[in-house]
Amino acid sequence: MLIWILGGLALALAVSLCFLLTPFMGGRRAFWLVAPRYIRLTAWAFGIRREMEGWGALPEGIRNGSQAALFIGNHASLFDPPLMISTLPCRPVFIAKRELARVPFLGWVIWLADFIFIDRDQRGAAKHSLDKAADRIRAGQSVVAFPEGTRSRDGKLLPFKKGVFNLAFATEAPVVPFAIEGGLGILPKDTWQVRGGPYRIRVGVPLNPAQYPDRDALLKAAEEAVRGLMTVRRP
Repeated sequence: MLIWILGGLALALAVSLCFLLTPFMGGRRAFWLVAPRYIRLTAWAFGIRREMEGWGALPEGIRNGSQAALFIGNHASLFDPPLMISTLPCRPVFIAKRELARVPFLGWVIWLADFIFIDRDQRGAAKHSLDKAADRIRAGQSVVAFPEGTRSRDGKLLPFKKGVFNLAFATEAPVVPFAIEGGLGILPKDTWQVRGGPYRIRVGVPLNPAQYPDRDALLKAAEEAVRGLMTVRRP
C-alpha cells in the first residue's frame, strides 16, 4: 500500500513534469524522457525485474525504429503497457481503450504520448481509430496492440480479435509476435496486490502479411506464434 501511495504521488509529479517540458520539447519527446524512468523506478520499488528476449534477432530497422512494425501479444496484467514502454527500445505507441482517457493523470499522460484511443462499443469510432493507427504506421510509427481485447484471468491465451489484422493488411507492416511471461503473477486481473518477480518480454520472428492469403490466415499464424512463445521454457 505504501508503494502504491508513493507511486501515485510520483505519477502526479511525473505527469506534471511532462506538461512542463512539453512547450520546449513537444508532448511525445517529453513523455519518452520522463515516463520510462518513472516506470523503471516504480518497477524496482515493487521488486519487478524486467527482461527481454529475442530483440537482437529482429531486423535492424525494427530495432532502431526506422521500420514501423505492429507488435501483438498476450495481455495478462494491468502493468503490461507501462512495463513494455520502459523495456521496448523502439518507442511504440499503444492502442488503448477509450475508458482510460478519463482516468486522472494516467489518461492525461496517455493523451500526451499521443497513443491511439479506441472505442470498442462504437463500431464507426473504432474503425476511425484503426484508420488513424494505419496512418501512423505508414508514417513510420510502430504500434503495440493486445488482440485478445482484455486481460486473461488465468494466463491462457484468449481468442484474437480481427481488427488489428485488418490494420496489418492495410499497411503491410511486419507483425512481430511477443509473449509476456510473469505478468499474471505480478498483478492478476481483479486485484491490486502486486508481487515482485521476473517480468519477461519474449519477441519472435516477424510475420509478413504479404505471405498470407487473407486476414484470417494471418490471425491464425500470429495466434500460434504467440502461443508458441508463451510455452518456451528457459533452460
